[in-house]
Amino acid sequence: MRFGAMGDMVLLIPTLKLLQERYGQPCELVSSGPWTRPIMERVPACGPLHLLTSRRAPYFFNRSQWQLVDFLRHRPAGPVYVFESDEKPLSLLQRGGVGPEWVCTQRNLPRLPGEHIAAHALRLARQTPAALGGRTELQREVSGSPDIRPTLSAADRRDCTAWLEHHRVAGAPLVLVQPGNKKTMKGGDRRRSNNVDYWPEANWAEVIAGVRELLPHSQVILCGAPSERPLADEIVALVRGPRDRVLIATDDLPIPRLLALQERAHSMISVNTGPAHSAAAMGCPEVVMFTRHAHRSADLYAPLPTSAPVKILLPPDLAPDAGLASISPNNVIAAWHELAASSWRGPA
Repeated sequence: MRFGAMGDMVLLIPTLKLLQERYGQPCELVSSGPWTRPIMERVPACGPLHLLTSRRAPYFFNRSQWQLVDFLRHRPAGPVYVFESDEKPLSLLQRGGVGPEWVCTQRNLPRLPGEHIAAHALRLARQTPAALGGRTELQREVSGSPDIRPTLSAADRRDCTAWLEHHRVAGAPLVLVQPGNKKTMKGGDRRRSNNVDYWPEANWAEVIAGVRELLPHSQVILCGAPSERPLADEIVALVRGPRDRVLIATDDLPIPRLLALQERAHSMISVNTGPAHSAAAMGCPEVVMFTRHAHRSADLYAPLPTSAPVKILLPPDLAPDAGLASISPNNVIAAWHELAASSWRGPA
């Protein structure tokens, strides 16, 4: 059971792979969010999905919770892993007749100092429910950590190629830019104080111009959800020089196409958001801007790279909860140039 944002679900992939190795069959996943299905359909270690429309709604007012409980009541007894620290998942399991002897929960396994959230999840996945006791024939120990990469199909890659050919950019080095996050998608004033990952539109425009100067044959693709189209439009309007090599794709990037695009891209520049995690998983070299938080370290929530490096940029302002404002466009351009120059893989 894991109810996470897009990045959280990407970080769960190694855990699902480990559990499959331990028990010899794919996991059934209880989750939520429209991003979960297209990601997990590309993870063979993930089997049937049970998606809640809301986990915070009162139980008696939410049909998806009733359906989950009914499924649990008819499910054969077996291990259950809860990657949440609140009470709601446990209450749903109790309603479904799942005894605590079958449950391994994050509530009983606090994070260690300096432990990445993905490492914490893997440590929980190595726990054994009390009900299994010493029955080693039902499980096996797994050494090492499975990787985080989803598995794309040939159809996923063909779709991406056709989309790039339609826009006549299939042969260019693709530099992806992800300026928005879930707070941007909610609308309202982007500069509001709680939108800690906001970075000014003029800064993004300067970065795009810098990328085009350093890599003239590149195609810059502005990524995001449809609700982020106004942000992309404003950024492109501020780009100095020709804009014909800047493509806004916010209305045209379902998750499978995004994953395939990240797999073949030259590089990505992003704020801390779900697509930053998927880019790292797909082997796309990237620079990610992270805010400082007094209560947690960015390194413990950073994207996990597979075959290409990830550079985390923190604000030079050392104050607790410092936002992105003190990161300059020149900082970003320099970090991107250094990273991308050493890791460009050529077109996929």
